[in-house]
Amino acid sequence: MSFLKSLLPKSIKDFINIILNRKIRLRGEFSLWEDALKKSSGYNDPLIFNKSKNSIKKVLNKEAKYERDTVLFYNEDPDIQLIKIIKKLYKNKNIKICDFGGSFGSSYFQNITFLNKKKIEWNVVEQKKIVEYANKHIKIKKLNFFNNLDFISKKKIDLIIFSSVIQYLEAPYLILKKITKNKIKNIIISRTPFSHKKEIIKIQYVPKHIYNSSYPVRIFNKFSFLKFMRINGYKIKKKLKVDEKIDKYSYESFYFVKD
Repeated sequence: MSFLKSLLPKSIKDFINIILNRKIRLRGEFSLWEDALKKSSGYNDPLIFNKSKNSIKKVLNKEAKYERDTVLFYNEDPDIQLIKIIKKLYKNKNIKICDFGGSFGSSYFQNITFLNKKKIEWNVVEQKKIVEYANKHIKIKKLNFFNNLDFISKKKIDLIIFSSVIQYLEAPYLILKKITKNKIKNIIISRTPFSHKKEIIKIQYVPKHIYNSSYPVRIFNKFSFLKFMRINGYKIKKKLKVDEKIDKYSYESFYFVKD
């Protein structure tokens, strides 16, 4: 069945997903995060946490390669662009990564097979309940879980990754300010929605076949966002390729380095 699906043109697959209500949708327009939060389930929805737990159990039991947003993947599908960046960074030394909003280590499990484990310490920052569960059940050397950013200055992080996460933060610029003040050399912000119009907040509705939930999402003004990074001492080293679009909004990925 998966082989047959791969033969279908994207336009037909998109049409089928619309008919079956299997596509992620963005609705509404809010100026305040709290207003969107009141009208949605929120990212703290227990449904998301419980499905994530079930997914990571299968990954740990070798029943799947990795999970992302609770969806299980059964074949290797490494992030080649991320792997190239990490390999270049650990070419001459061991490195420490901070994976902000990295769930139960989604990106770690997706990519670690293609990296030298001995040269990487992978630190995930997540919600307290995720961290508590992970610290009890995921016993992997040099894969750590934290519920805040207090450790980044002590550990001297080399790379911080925001993979499809910064748009779901209530105060993204405060988080980025804290990161930039610590003078972390490398920042990757990937799979993030941008617009050339004013920044807006919408509600993202997740289809039932993933989990029936909804939460606020921010559509960044691209010019303002890049200006913020530039003012805080970061330039674009590389624009990473990403083929992702939800409704009319294109998602983009950037690799920033400290000037």
